[in-house]
Amino acid sequence: MSRIRFLSPGDVSEELFFVEQDRSVLADNTFSLKNTRFEAPRDLRGRKVQIRFSRLQFERAIVYFKGERMGEARPVDFIANDRKPSLKSKAAPHESYDVSEVER
Repeated sequence: MSRIRFLSPGDVSEELFFVEQDRSVLADNTFSLKNTRFEAPRDLRGRKVQIRFSRLQFERAIVYFKGERMGEARPVDFIANDRKPSLKSKAAPHESYDVSEVER
């Protein structure tokens, strides 16, 4: 019993028991896992990454590249990403608009 070391509780310690699978990141910085499309947490386009996840509770997908933890991937929001951003949405938030133009 004196030789046993206990890990401190945390999110990373549960990752020790996750399953790992290789995936290729596509040109749009996404990959597919268990019929779900995920966005990579960093720009990893065209690279082969390792995805770690729990087989029992598929809630999180952790991305590793060359043994380094890149972060947690998010499922793609197809509604938010369904069209290109408009020119109006690219305006700086501090810009003010002329009220007369809005009323037309």
